[in-house]
Amino acid sequence: MTASTPIFLLTDFGNQDTYVGQVKAVLSTRAPGVPLFSLTHEVSPFAIDEGAWLLETALPFLPVPAVVLAVVDPGVGSERLPIAVRAPVSADPTAVRYFVGPDNGLLSSVVGSLARPSKSEVSPVPPAIDVREIQKERVGVALESISATFEGRDVFAPAAASIAVGNDFKTLGPRCKELTLLPPFAGTYEGGSLSGSVVHIDRYGNLITTIRREQLPIDFRIEIRDHCIERMVRTFSDVAIGALACHVD
Repeated sequence: MTASTPIFLLTDFGNQDTYVGQVKAVLSTRAPGVPLFSLTHEVSPFAIDEGAWLLETALPFLPVPAVVLAVVDPGVGSERLPIAVRAPVSADPTAVRYFVGPDNGLLSSVVGSLARPSKSEVSPVPPAIDVREIQKERVGVALESISATFEGRDVFAPAAASIAVGNDFKTLGPRCKELTLLPPFAGTYEGGSLSGSVVHIDRYGNLITTIRREQLPIDFRIEIRDHCIERMVRTFSDVAIGALACHVD
């Protein structure tokens, strides 16, 4: 870990208020010179599954090493644990990414789809991954000044900054044996049909579903209420304005 290790943020804070700015201010104070990048702050409020999906889609494009600070946390201030994760990217032991956030399923993608359960549940941590409970007294913030509803600023941001500047990951807290995981994002087969759910609607109005490219048969028919789609298009210009189309991103 070097002083130039970037920190990437993903939250549901939005850009209307100063919440994002406050988090970045803490990061800049504790990790001066470390590059800060926003993946998005427009996750739908409290939508853990949407946040987890957006993080999963961004992972292939993140550098190694990197620190990801992810906060979609409807259970903030409750008994859910604040955690930090050290996850390998390859067989090279130095090729790792770090993740900081709540233990509520938001960080599911760090373990890979093969290790995830068929439904949301607390699962054993895979051997290659190191998960730490962030102990609040170890992040350098006076306990009485930690907000019960803004741990993103007062707990997660100091922890992420500590990792980014090269402090020992293990000092954040004790190792966790379990991790809350969401099931893999994929369609499900039932009665001869492939079903999926809309996990995100992008700013262009595209409905992003959980159905994977490899799950689609050569011949298919998509039914959405009274509408039907029977072909896939390569680009949006392949159909008329306002028409429905299936496109694999």
